[in-house]
Amino acid sequence: MPYAMHSVFILLAPSLFAASIYMVLGRLIRRIDGDSRSLIKSTKLTKIFAVGDILAFLIQSGGGAILTGAKSASKMKRGEKLIIVGLFVQILFSGFFVVVSVIFHRRIIANPTTESVTCTVNWKRYLFILYFASAMIMIRCIYRVVEYIQGQTGILQSHEYYAHMFDALLMFQVMIVFIGFHPSQILSRYTPKLDDTELIYQRLNE
Repeated sequence: MPYAMHSVFILLAPSLFAASIYMVLGRLIRRIDGDSRSLIKSTKLTKIFAVGDILAFLIQSGGGAILTGAKSASKMKRGEKLIIVGLFVQILFSGFFVVVSVIFHRRIIANPTTESVTCTVNWKRYLFILYFASAMIMIRCIYRVVEYIQGQTGILQSHEYYAHMFDALLMFQVMIVFIGFHPSQILSRYTPKLDDTELIYQRLNE
């Protein structure tokens, strides 16, 4: 049971990283008054991605719970399938997030706002950090999908170093990047008040 719970926590943790990334983009757009350049308004962006992130989290949690208490091969298969579906949802929303970010980035560069020019925060750097973090999460989710498709007899689950390379190391890099370039400049007291969805995310990450 302790090992099973440990595995479930590792499986679910990147969803909270993703939640932080979604919130930071919304705050960044508001920080430089870029709503008119964004595909989705900042007030709606966090809520839309929150739905996908929570859905992915709940599906993976359900699959992990089934695996934790599984005493038959059929239940294990059911748990693995649920986890795969949850990971696919996370990959889908992460990909869509990158598309939204790139479109916003191109539009704000082509047609900058006054705030984007005068802002003291290096917002361009934060966009590239979000790209990097999103890529790490997507690679990690793809690895996990392949791992669960292969099953317990597959090479990925039977060799622990793959998990260190394609899960632990990638998430460690995301953590280090956000420690080095903390988004507190984006989530500052000078920016508008957090909305309800962002407050939930902030409390989760605290």
